[in-house]
Amino acid sequence: MNAARWAIPLLAAGARWLSAHPEVWEGIKEQAAKLQRTSTSKPDGVLETVAVLREQVDYLAESADDAEEARKAKDWAKRLDSCEKAAQLLKAPGATRKDRTTLKKSVEKLRSEIFAAYIEEMGEDAEKAEGRGGAR
Repeated sequence: MNAARWAIPLLAAGARWLSAHPEVWEGIKEQAAKLQRTSTSKPDGVLETVAVLREQVDYLAESADDAEEARKAKDWAKRLDSCEKAAQLLKAPGATRKDRTTLKKSVEKLRSEIFAAYIEEMGEDAEKAEGRGGAR
């Protein structure tokens, strides 16, 4: 049910590409499943979520069509680095619930931003591939 809070609205936003390019659906479904399996309530879950988001940011960086998209991908990578470092620190004894909650909120915000961009980029790439005469 937690995944519905972030995944369903994002998938709805990407529906125009998903309906026109069903091949995109498999990649998005796979990434959504990976994100759904992890909980950001504990540092280990944050680390797993960050790893999945890194895959998406790598794709976004490679597929960047302009300087703005490249800048966003670079910014997300830096923010993921910060979250990863924070999660490592929170694994140590004495970490507070407040610190874990703050990190959880940061990671969930990143998850929504990155996954939305990932869906959009997958759709755009599928449209470009179609325009070149074949699906990616």
